[in-house]
Amino acid sequence: MRIPPLLVHAAAVLALASATPAGQAGDADAAFFQRARVAQYAVQGAQAPGPGHEALGFWADAAGATRVRYAWGARPREIPLAVTDAGDGDFALRFPNGLVLDVTVQDDALRVRDRSGGYDKRFEWKYEGPVAGRGTACGACVDEPDAADFVRRHFAGR
Repeated sequence: MRIPPLLVHAAAVLALASATPAGQAGDADAAFFQRARVAQYAVQGAQAPGPGHEALGFWADAAGATRVRYAWGARPREIPLAVTDAGDGDFALRFPNGLVLDVTVQDDALRVRDRSGGYDKRFEWKYEGPVAGRGTACGACVDEPDAADFVRRHFAGR
């Protein structure tokens, strides 16, 4: 039995794709999220999930690696954000489309705003865990009293 050339070509492409570093990045990210801790913040007063829901997850591990995830909407979608220095102890979050939001830790909350003045919101620590005895505890989550310091220590001035 002869294998059609198209199937041979497709198998070769799949083998090359699975051997590339990009294929390994998923494993590296999975390992990171297993060992990291997270401080979760959400827009004050927004019901999750709901149309006004916005949340930021600040992930860091003991080795200094960090990730930031932004989630939004009634059926939450999530994307990774890049972190850059914004000066004065603040930091900035860069979206894949180029939008930059500056973040200032204010007491136990985060003030998040764009540079044109059109977006200015307060994000507060977000509880992730059982409610009324239902749900699962978040072992990776940073407790409320430690969350603002966690964000300062791992993200401010980067």
